[in-house]
Amino acid sequence: MQEQKHIEALKEVMETLEQSLKDSRGLCAWQRRLASMLSLGSQHLIEFYFHRMGAMKPGAQLKHEWLKMEEKNLKIRLNGIMTKSASNIKDWNEIFAIAKVIETDRNDLVYGSNMKDDAKLRSKVEHFLDLKKIVEKNTGDIL
Repeated sequence: MQEQKHIEALKEVMETLEQSLKDSRGLCAWQRRLASMLSLGSQHLIEFYFHRMGAMKPGAQLKHEWLKMEEKNLKIRLNGIMTKSASNIKDWNEIFAIAKVIETDRNDLVYGSNMKDDAKLRSKVEHFLDLKKIVEKNTGDIL
């Protein structure tokens, strides 16, 4: 995927995030949209980062489901789409630890019952913003 497509997707994610944070009803009113968009955003941030680092094959795609895998299994999946070893990518461990937190419980949030407390969503938002900061710091881009 071209970098511009990642940037456009990330703009949409950030718009949704900003709207949800301003909504007087709270984050729970955005539960399904947020869970989906944070997952999508994480995937695009990581792909953008990998492309910028020259670590991902052109046209390859990271599947969001992979982000909740154990590191060993994730590295096996990534093997087919990477041009570099994961261990050679700066901040690899931190990036995937954060992505795993965002992806964990994604399906429960998207397809499950409405939440009463927004603490879990707020935590996922904070993790996403941390991931965004890492990618921006390492690429020099403001996304």
